[in-house]
Amino acid sequence: MACKTKDLEKLLDVYALLTSTLDLKAVLTEVLNKAGAALKAEASNIMLLDAATGELVYEVALGEAGPRIMEQTRLKAGVGLSGWVAKNLRPLLVEDAYKDPRFFPGLDKKTGFHTKSVICVPLFAKEQLIGVAQVINKKDGAAFTPGDQVLFTRYCGVAAIAIDNSLLHGKALQQDRLQHDMRIAEEIQSASLPSDIPSIRNLRVECRSLACRYVAGDVVDITRLPDGRLAVLVADVSGKGVPAALFGAKFSADFEYLAQADPEGGALFNRLNAIVTKRSKRGIFITAVYAVIDPASGSVEFVNAGHLPPIIVGPAAGACRLAGASDNPPLGIMEDITYKSTRLTLATGERIVFMTDGVWDAKSPSGARLGPEKVNEILADCPELAVPRLMKAISRFTEGQALADDITVVGVGYGDYEERTFSSETKSLAQARKFVEKLALAHGFDDRNTGAILLALTEAVSNIIKHTYRMNPDEKIRIGVGRSPDQFSVHIRDWGDRQDPGRFVSRDLADIRPGGLGVRYIREVMDVVEFDDKLWDGNELHMLVRGKGNK
Repeated sequence: MACKTKDLEKLLDVYALLTSTLDLKAVLTEVLNKAGAALKAEASNIMLLDAATGELVYEVALGEAGPRIMEQTRLKAGVGLSGWVAKNLRPLLVEDAYKDPRFFPGLDKKTGFHTKSVICVPLFAKEQLIGVAQVINKKDGAAFTPGDQVLFTRYCGVAAIAIDNSLLHGKALQQDRLQHDMRIAEEIQSASLPSDIPSIRNLRVECRSLACRYVAGDVVDITRLPDGRLAVLVADVSGKGVPAALFGAKFSADFEYLAQADPEGGALFNRLNAIVTKRSKRGIFITAVYAVIDPASGSVEFVNAGHLPPIIVGPAAGACRLAGASDNPPLGIMEDITYKSTRLTLATGERIVFMTDGVWDAKSPSGARLGPEKVNEILADCPELAVPRLMKAISRFTEGQALADDITVVGVGYGDYEERTFSSETKSLAQARKFVEKLALAHGFDDRNTGAILLALTEAVSNIIKHTYRMNPDEKIRIGVGRSPDQFSVHIRDWGDRQDPGRFVSRDLADIRPGGLGVRYIREVMDVVEFDDKLWDGNELHMLVRGKGNK
């Protein structure tokens, strides 16, 4: 009885070690030391299962031959007593190893150790094999007994807990590192997105992007060239996640550098293809479309490298056409390819939309694909709001499901369009009103209708200053005004936290004082009012009035 009590005390000492350290090797060494002392064993070892190869890997080996055993590192699956135990998931008690056909004497020959009696026990965590433990040879020369096996199995239970704890801790650390790396990658990529889109007279430029795995393999670049034209790049790196994002980040840097020297599409893509082909590993390639748009004439010169063709919508609702399919292969597929540009001209009120194939591949919970036909229908329904409506449609269609691929959409509308940026302070309201008033009167609205539009503008801007920016005068608000023969539009953009316009409390409409009427009044004045929170930074309010005015 006293002997059993001492064995129990030693076992409890080992259990206590589990709460004192996460050093796996130290815990396993102590387990084997205690077990060896209790069983009066000459040697012992613990091997962990390499799930990828099925091999057993020596983690700890004690005894005179321990250092030489550790030099062997691995034991192939099914080899020897340990291999048999790992394969059959059953313990073994062997009185004389050399009489057992399952015994592999190769280690004895290499180490000079002579194995006699062995207890070999599988180690489990959550009913899955994680390793094998052994004690070898009693010091008095006798064979191990079934009682010894029961006691050693208890020690092995402690070893299994230690191994499982270590694996869980390692996974937690790995997950933390991965999450940390992903957050950094996401921040770096967000900083590279074109947040401050250039303001160019006659061009309304919009950009949206969604990543399917924290970070995207999509690349976007929107730049005003020195001659006043707009350059737009939309590219998609094959693959997803961090590898695609890193490859895309390098491609983006190459593009910016080369485009400064010569922004013309064909020659630019020839140079980019040479770089991507040389750098590409594991079959990575890039589809891309690059366009240079003249705000004075609406002319577009673009080159398409295996990308989705741009879509042109407007000026009337329902009008939709493709800009032409690509005859050029993706970048990085073939060397010595000559990329050719295509030309077209946008009519006043038309909008050219560039996107990555993640838009087409967006899926509903049932697995249905959004597809090109539905995308074209959404874009053509209201050309002025094509981009924000498409992003909202994707959100509704997917119902929060994980995206199948990264999504990027860039729209460029051509026509009578101007925009100004104002500071987020009350005194800016007068400047903003004056800017919009001039354009509303020029559009043909009388003083009464112009006044209603200005009151709606005041409500919207006041809400941004008060609710979104919380009276911080250092922030900015951008107001864009578009005019076409049958429509007057106002777009108000901020870079604050995402807002819920429904929370803005409205006063009774009989009280016509500015401030506090909120979205309710704006909807009374405007024919179309849509709040857009699908930008990666900030919010945008779109307000449309149909008609040319009544002068």
